[in-house]
Amino acid sequence: MPASTQQLAAFLFFAVLAVASALATVMMRNPIRNAVGLFVHVLALAGLYISLSAHFLTAVQLIVYVGAVVVLFIFVIMMLGPASEAPSDSAGGVPRAIGAGSIVAVGVFLASVVKDLSPERVANPSGFGTIESVGRELFGPAMIPFEMASVLLTAAIVGAFAVARSHHGKVSMTTGESVDGSPR
Repeated sequence: MPASTQQLAAFLFFAVLAVASALATVMMRNPIRNAVGLFVHVLALAGLYISLSAHFLTAVQLIVYVGAVVVLFIFVIMMLGPASEAPSDSAGGVPRAIGAGSIVAVGVFLASVVKDLSPERVANPSGFGTIESVGRELFGPAMIPFEMASVLLTAAIVGAFAVARSHHGKVSMTTGESVDGSPR
């Protein structure tokens, strides 16, 4: 198979897997199965990024979403209890059918609009989307905005910690006692 045919086959496989796992994420009733569906969906998106030669996005997808967000969801589910069920929905079949039909109609309309656009395809430069090219841009011309964003995020974290601490009283982080020495 030519490389382009292999890339197309990989893209289609991961695209179908992404749609199926997204549907499984929202349609399952068990929260653990929802989290597994989300896990598979995030992995399928990483596969889509690989098939598009976007190595940096693949790495970020795996580190941030699989390594942090999905694991956090699973921890929360385990803390709440995996057997906890969502409250029963009293909506009948007619509103659900109308909602599903509306979503399908909007999807068909958007697909027809996108199909008619047909923009010109521009070939990506050599090394586009690789970790090396993103790093060269990030630590070259974009160095100052990148560092400003990191300082802003650090300030936001410190501010959130200060607000949370002021709302819960002055508590020593090591002993669990109040600053005045009385137990909490």
